[in-house]
Amino acid sequence: MFVLLVSASFGQNETKTDVLQQIYQSLGITESNLGWSPKSYWIRYPDPKQISYKIPVFDDLFAQPQYIYDYVSTMALAAEDFLHPDYLKANRDGILKTGVYCGVMPYNSQFRAYGASLWSEVAKEQPLLNAIKDLYQISNSVFTYNRMGEKGEFPLNEKDLMIQLKNIDYRLQPLIASAIINMTEAWRFTQIGMRNVNYQDAVKCWRLRHLGETQFDGMEYYPYLEDAAQKIDMASIHYAGIKLMAISQELSDTILKLKASKSNIDWKGQLLDWQTPLGRIVVRGSKDDVHPYNDAFLVLDLGGNDSWYGSAGATPSLSVSVSLAIDISGNDEYINDDEYTMSQGAAMFGAAMLYDVSGNDTYKSKRLSQGAAMLGIGILCDLEGNDNYEMWTSGQGAAYIGVGLAIDNKGDDKYKIWGDGQGYGGVGGVGTLINRSGNDHYYAEKDTAKAFRIDYWHSEKGQYNYCYAQGCGIGRRGDLTDGHAWAGGMGTLIDLSGDDKYEAGGWSQGCGYWYGMGFLYDKNGNDEYLSTHWSQAAGAHFAIGCLFDEGGDDKHINWGKLAAGVAFAHDYVIAILYNKGGNDYYKVHNDGFAYAINMSQVFFIDTEGDDTYVRGTGKHYGWNNFESQNPPSVSSVYHLYSDQISIFADLAGNDNYFIEDFDSKKQSVDTLMKNNFEIFFPDNIEKQKLASKRYYGIGKDFESERGGEIEMFRRKSKPKYKTESE
Repeated sequence: MFVLLVSASFGQNETKTDVLQQIYQSLGITESNLGWSPKSYWIRYPDPKQISYKIPVFDDLFAQPQYIYDYVSTMALAAEDFLHPDYLKANRDGILKTGVYCGVMPYNSQFRAYGASLWSEVAKEQPLLNAIKDLYQISNSVFTYNRMGEKGEFPLNEKDLMIQLKNIDYRLQPLIASAIINMTEAWRFTQIGMRNVNYQDAVKCWRLRHLGETQFDGMEYYPYLEDAAQKIDMASIHYAGIKLMAISQELSDTILKLKASKSNIDWKGQLLDWQTPLGRIVVRGSKDDVHPYNDAFLVLDLGGNDSWYGSAGATPSLSVSVSLAIDISGNDEYINDDEYTMSQGAAMFGAAMLYDVSGNDTYKSKRLSQGAAMLGIGILCDLEGNDNYEMWTSGQGAAYIGVGLAIDNKGDDKYKIWGDGQGYGGVGGVGTLINRSGNDHYYAEKDTAKAFRIDYWHSEKGQYNYCYAQGCGIGRRGDLTDGHAWAGGMGTLIDLSGDDKYEAGGWSQGCGYWYGMGFLYDKNGNDEYLSTHWSQAAGAHFAIGCLFDEGGDDKHINWGKLAAGVAFAHDYVIAILYNKGGNDYYKVHNDGFAYAINMSQVFFIDTEGDDTYVRGTGKHYGWNNFESQNPPSVSSVYHLYSDQISIFADLAGNDNYFIEDFDSKKQSVDTLMKNNFEIFFPDNIEKQKLASKRYYGIGKDFESERGGEIEMFRRKSKPKYKTESE
């Protein structure tokens, strides 16, 4: 376990030794002591080389945690720059670049965000007719029927389609045709991606909707899921998703430019509904429309307050492996009442995207929705408006062996989920939720009476839930059951501005489990983090959990009676809580504030401000369990090869430390930690008695540390644009 807490204020012209390096010196360690590179001779340690579906970056960040902040802040910078209005105004690849940097690239670094290689040769005459006819040819389907050596009397596809195309303005037809041609190429790559997957395995996988709930402790093994995961060509699937991100922005930007030109297009009167072998193609005008489709390849709505039902912008079946839904404007409602229907930017064995350009929108679904994927890539992107997102599980930026992206650029938004979402990496998945601006509220249900996901182990009366939300990576712990150990993925929540509120039950807000990584990054604003347990930079069993907050007066409260969190780590976990600036308030009922057990490493760092710390029972302020398993038993002999590090550091400000009786609410001044004070765990006398001495813990409050910027948390790249509020 790895914990770090730092708080400081630095002079602009002073050059002093890095504060963290000073702490290392006082502990007698260097950066070489950070992290682990496990070896196969570590008896009983689950060898990383045998853990399936690890995200590529995991081993390197596990070995060098000093680069975790750089990695996460680079993702945040990509969202900050490429979603900036100035960039989006001048470029048509902002969504693509954000999606690649924050979703696709962590899964497969062979993509480098140059573009989507869109190219379409649009026919000069009847462009839309010819683009649709090509769908029949590429899918080996018949467009023009014949019998007995002559053209059939019916169905007359070309005649019927030509009648419908009269409803589409000639200036829109080549734009839509170009999108269809490029989508056809995306479809071709999904077919390449599925070339080796057994169809019967895919059919069995299609009904999986409780994967997250069943894998935490390896309760059920799905052999057909593993067979499909080993045979699918995910690079081809992701390439299809990259194309959808590019197509959606290119088409919508072109339409908006055409609208702004005040052309005499009858925007209300556009109407097309045609079933093709690859799925339905629909175009609707700017009226208030209803979209009930569960077989759509492309749906384009040009405006109005619309109602969308079913699998909007999601793969509806194995026969429709690519789906794109675009809504240009309006206050829209997206509703899906079927828990076995993926919806609102979700995909399995394919690529799908829902792109809403503007309006105050409502999204409601149940499972695997709102930017979610399983063996696929699903994207939900909402550019502007005060939006409400609500669903059960597996969504709002969630994925299993795939990529799920939920992107919201502007507005005061509300997110509500039971669990497995809001930046969730299930087994082998990269799930990312990005919200660039606005005062947002993220809620994952903590109460078992409202959503039953009970965590008996870590709630006194079984009243709190496992949430796995708000930056959480969770794997399959196969060592408890059948030996099929699957790594957790990478779950990331990035919020760049606004006064935000995060509420969740257990296992949330920067949490990792079983080779999973969970990251929560909030750049600025006065934020609240409220959770029950194992939260706010926490984790268990060979994982990484981090929370980075870079500005504002923040509250961090972990209030469950059996709570552990706010920089807590167990069993080879790296946990980092970094809070830069502000007068912050921290409260934890049980263990936390840089408490590391069983060879974990934890950093808790608050850089400056007049901060308040309130604790109940438990261990805090750099404590670690150096006295436990020392010397280690045969079941934990691999502890001999590792360093346990726990660092609490508050770098500046007039801080207050209290201890509270949570039953009576009575507080008293804490004698364990105070201003301008340091304490070591173990101290020199205790360390001399230990068989294994590789334990390093410190709690330190600096009276007025004004050193240089901490290198580990220095922003080494800067945003290209000023924020809109600057």
